Amino acid sequence: MSRLNEQEINEIRSKANIVEVISHYLPITRKGKSYSAICPFHDDHDPSMSISEDKQIFKCFVCGSGGNVFSFVQKYEQISFVEAVYKVAEIIGMVMERPLEVKAPVLDPHAAALHKVCKDAIEYTHYELQTPDGDQVKRYLYQRGIDDAMIERFALGFNPPNDALYRFLHAKKHSDEHIIEAGMARMNPQGINDVFSQRMMIPIHNENGEPVGFTARRLLDNEEAKYINTQETYIYHKGDLIFNYHRARSEARKAKCVYLVEGAMDVLALEKVGIHHAVAMLGTACTKEQLRLLGKLGVDVIVCYDGDTAGKNATYKFGKLAKGKLAFTIVDNRTGLDPDEIIDAYGKDELHKTLHKTISWIDFLFDYLLNRYDLENYSQKKEYALELAAEITELKDDFEKNNYYIRLRECTGFDMSVQKEKAPQKVSDKRREPTYLVYPKSGIQAAEYEILSQMLIARSASILFRDELGSLKDATSNALAMHMIDYYRTHTTIEIADFLNTIQEESVKKLLLEIVDWELASETVNLEALHEAIIKLKVCLLDEKIASLIQKAGALNDPIQKAKVADERIQLIRKRNELFMKREE
Repeated sequence: MSRLNEQEINEIRSKANIVEVISHYLPITRKGKSYSAICPFHDDHDPSMSISEDKQIFKCFVCGSGGNVFSFVQKYEQISFVEAVYKVAEIIGMVMERPLEVKAPVLDPHAAALHKVCKDAIEYTHYELQTPDGDQVKRYLYQRGIDDAMIERFALGFNPPNDALYRFLHAKKHSDEHIIEAGMARMNPQGINDVFSQRMMIPIHNENGEPVGFTARRLLDNEEAKYINTQETYIYHKGDLIFNYHRARSEARKAKCVYLVEGAMDVLALEKVGIHHAVAMLGTACTKEQLRLLGKLGVDVIVCYDGDTAGKNATYKFGKLAKGKLAFTIVDNRTGLDPDEIIDAYGKDELHKTLHKTISWIDFLFDYLLNRYDLENYSQKKEYALELAAEITELKDDFEKNNYYIRLRECTGFDMSVQKEKAPQKVSDKRREPTYLVYPKSGIQAAEYEILSQMLIARSASILFRDELGSLKDATSNALAMHMIDYYRTHTTIEIADFLNTIQEESVKKLLLEIVDWELASETVNLEALHEAIIKLKVCLLDEKIASLIQKAGALNDPIQKAKVADERIQLIRKRNELFMKREE
């Protein structure tokens, strides 16, 4: 793993605006001096993540996630800290002197064995496509406009009949168990048979480019399904995969957008017209994991599902799940055709024109919902208006919001803008998740928060704490205080975003962010308040010791021992009274 010193890390952090980096991944909205976004680290529906441009930190007030720009990228991308630093440098266009050296991940031997089965299956079926037995498949591909370059790019292949793939994999010393587990063959009463016999093969990879399975088209005119995918296996989970993701990732970032289509053949259709940044769900349903993968691209998503009813229904389901989490528009496909059919019927130029015509999520709903509600019926017209108004209300752009309300009034006669403005805020029936921002409740905790907040402001406060008190009762608070004392040995001030990089313990990081957002914290150092907090903490600690001695004395029967404990308690009371006198001076 590449090594970076503190100076290099802080230089990258200082050049990276956390608002711009997070907006690379999520839609964000300005709220006064700060920004907000849907938190990607829990099932968030209302924007609960706050981003401070001044402090260069983020904080979710529901799940407790927080940190600086590196913390966000590390958690979002699920990568190491050093990888996150390099990723941030890439986002802001900063060229690193040393390339990133990443250690090879520890491989799961079982997964590796199944990946090897899939890899060998891809190589074999791709080779078979070039043989005389594969001529029929190759002619089919050429007829579909798929040329040799595309065949190579996607490693398309042909699975011959008579269990040829199983026999090849068996000859390659793969065990029958692994061949079956990888989804290449199945056990029948007659023996082991190929799953994809006599089919055109399209390999499927995970986000890291590792082969995990196939989608395969039948060649014979029979009752079998036209397309079949690998069934769920140890390495193939349909809801975690996006077809062509590993190839399209860099192209999408160059183009600043990615086309989302229904299936593998639709990806190939866009490839025919020179669009290399298209991906597909393996089915029309979209999962949260697939949304996370799309979000990692940091680009706008252009939804281009088929123009038929099923495609429009799939677009509606996607929009409901993705709104607020991804920036997306929708191709206004009124042809009723899929991308390949548009090419066949009207040519490649027409597909380009169709892809260029995009509409917003609300524009899509205005037309789509007409198929679900009859505007000639009053009750249904009201439901149509209510559903659209609920979506319009969530818009952040007042200009768009007002125009959509006008459009809704023109087509229904209902002025939903008035209704929405006057409607009381609904109290959700769903129990809200507890906040992790816990404000001080005890005297000791309040004093420790005051001390820590003062130490963050000035080195002089840190020195006073070290000389007057030296430690805090709470272990996490004490650890944070020790981190600050150590940090001040080489720094004159604390920049929160940089200071976070020096802390490893998650509990200490979380406490630091709580102190930063503490509503009672002073903006400038106040040594008088600090003295007061130190004395208060000493008094509280003495009170605890006194109470403990009272409890101890009550359990003793020996009068001599009781007298010793009483004397000790009197000494502590005197110390406490002396502290009270200092507070009054």
